Amino acid sequence: MAGRDDPGKFFVGNLSWETDNDSLWQYFNQYGTVTDAVVIIDRQTGRSRGFGFVTFQDPSRVSRVIDQVHKLDGREINARPCNKS
Repeated sequence: MAGRDDPGKFFVGNLSWETDNDSLWQYFNQYGTVTDAVVIIDRQTGRSRGFGFVTFQDPSRVSRVIDQVHKLDGREINARPCNKS
C-alpha cells in the first residue's frame, strides 16, 4: 500500500457494506491508473468500516476526482485528499 504522504492517495468515505477492494479499484480506474485501492475492514466483525483509500499512479488525477460526485454500489460516496502528517 502506498505511504501516507503519497500525493496520489485520497480518502473515500460513505462506502456501501458491499463495496470491496476490487469494486473500489474498478470504479476509480476509469479516472486514471489505480496503483492501490483498499476498503478498511473492522478486525472484530470482518465488515467494512465504510471508508477506504485509493492511490493513483498520476497524482494529478486526485484533484479531478475530489471535485466530482461519485456513486458506487448504490451510494453516493465522497472522495477527499488524505490528511498530511
